[in-house]
Amino acid sequence: MKTRENELLFISVLVDLGLLNGIFLLLFFVGYQPASLGEPAFIITFLALNLARIASYIVVRKQIIYHKKGFRPRFYRMLRRSAVFLVFVAILQFPLHNSLGNNPAVIVALAALTFIILKLLFNYAFFKLVKRRLKYSSRMRNVLLLGDNEMMRDVKTIIKYNPQLNFKYEGTYVTNDTMDCALAYQELEQKVLREGIRVMFIAVDTVNDAKSGCWTLETLLRNCNRWGVRLFYVPAVKPDPREALKTDTISNITIYNPQRIPLDIAENQIKKRLFDIVVSGLFLLLVMSWLFPLIALIVKLSSRGPVLFVQPRTGINNRTFQCYKFRSMRVNSDAHKVQATKNDPRITAIGRLMRRTNIDELPQFINVFWGDMSIVGPRPHMLAHTELFAREVDNYLVRHYVKPGITGWAQVNGYRGETKEHWQIEKRVQYDHEYIRNWTFDWDFVIVWKTIFCLKAFKNAG
Repeated sequence: MKTRENELLFISVLVDLGLLNGIFLLLFFVGYQPASLGEPAFIITFLALNLARIASYIVVRKQIIYHKKGFRPRFYRMLRRSAVFLVFVAILQFPLHNSLGNNPAVIVALAALTFIILKLLFNYAFFKLVKRRLKYSSRMRNVLLLGDNEMMRDVKTIIKYNPQLNFKYEGTYVTNDTMDCALAYQELEQKVLREGIRVMFIAVDTVNDAKSGCWTLETLLRNCNRWGVRLFYVPAVKPDPREALKTDTISNITIYNPQRIPLDIAENQIKKRLFDIVVSGLFLLLVMSWLFPLIALIVKLSSRGPVLFVQPRTGINNRTFQCYKFRSMRVNSDAHKVQATKNDPRITAIGRLMRRTNIDELPQFINVFWGDMSIVGPRPHMLAHTELFAREVDNYLVRHYVKPGITGWAQVNGYRGETKEHWQIEKRVQYDHEYIRNWTFDWDFVIVWKTIFCLKAFKNAG
């Protein structure tokens, strides 16, 4: 929750400063025409403008979450911040005018006014675009609220009026003392499966309550893990400080996350994402730039069909994404339904070599760069297998609480490829859960090392 707010705040501030400095550079070089960026006029005016903008953020803090519908509250807050910004610009104009003359000071004022106008127009267009796009986006997570209290009503308002949080309100389910609780659980499961619920908030008096209405929290948590649903308690009373490690916030509301995992923490998400971007970007630039054409030629010569095999697979929050691989099979109608087996006749000669050496997985660095996958994580399965294993393996869908990976803890321990026996997929899920519960940044490096140099990582390949 807070992770998403901080992410949006960071992006928003960067965009603001980028737009402001872009306008300033354009006007300064056109209007003042300095000989170099080292001139005192440029340095002083640049620092003054950025100082004024940062000061306006301190006085009127950037707000990401709103409790009222529409663009108007956002517009009023931007006007207040813009007014403060102009006041600081005006204050700074006097020393600029006295030390550098009239021209640089005028450029600063003009840049500030242009920025404010463009910022207001940009934010309005962005608000409309996000509202429209996220309404139909696959990144939206369907949310169900259980029970009712004052805090829960605030959560509902925030979810409905802030689509940038990637939440979509699907309704509130309230039970009473006269209701058949067995029937309530049955109706809840049907609703979760029918409407694709991915996040659930439940109203409680305190985080230590064992029950809330019909819902026994231990049973509900166990079922949420079975359904692949993230569960959050919304207590009427603020949690004990000793529970701080499992608390989160949405706007000013404290919530409790009984499923807390390391990758729910913003710092860990940022570290992992930066690692993914840097490594995948360098790999695509330095290796795939010359290796891709070579392998593409070999694949095309080996059999008819496309170079890449693109298959829908299940990603984080059960979201479907298009997973890329070098095509290792002849084109066939069962590719999206039937898992490859040992000595599979569909596999080409060059395809068998690619699968044994994991070369066929290399295009997934594109998925990593775009954010659908991570370098390390549970391996993504085809949609048919996700449905099958979710029914057969307890808490299978917990593996979708994080992004899927090119390699993973299960793979470097030899659990990859064909799953002939039920125990094989159970062991794979067991290793995935261990990775999710105990993730550390260092562990990802260990897994990458083992993927390259440990023979177990190539077991059952091909």
